[in-house]
Amino acid sequence: MKLLIHPTLVFLSLGVSVTASAAQSEVGTDLYQKQDIQVEQVPPQALEAVKKLAPGFVLREAEQESKHGNQYLDLEGETADGEEIEFDMLLNDQGLWEAVEIQKDLTLDECPSAVQNLYKNTFEGQQPDRIIESKQMDGVVIYEFYLVGNSKTTKHEIKLDGDNASLLDQEWTH
Repeated sequence: MKLLIHPTLVFLSLGVSVTASAAQSEVGTDLYQKQDIQVEQVPPQALEAVKKLAPGFVLREAEQESKHGNQYLDLEGETADGEEIEFDMLLNDQGLWEAVEIQKDLTLDECPSAVQNLYKNTFEGQQPDRIIESKQMDGVVIYEFYLVGNSKTTKHEIKLDGDNASLLDQEWTH
């Protein structure tokens, strides 16, 4: 007796494993209108600004978006040490790209204790599906917490200024 597996079942099981491996980095991408652009399309001035902050940075992916009335580039790649980071670049009033934040993914345990405590006390029992640490150029750090439920993504932000953590009631803007 031969066991026959329908090709659709094989496809579905492969699709689930691929989706699971990419799931964390995709959480939150449905909240904004982003458009992929080719690495070659990134303005040289924007890449030069990034490399001043992170010598040896290797650009892997780029996106452009408009939000809060501003134009942004998201430049994702690796530092010389192999750390995956993203630079959010803002097109300023002079027509130049400037880095406004440096982002990386974290786990809750990697967040500072003030941020962990505020999150746990505010969102009891809710495990975040993704956390992004977003270092602003003025030293403030914004922690973005993404929760997925009922096919909907929600985002909450905690601001860390020195040792003081506070829950933001509006999205952080530049």
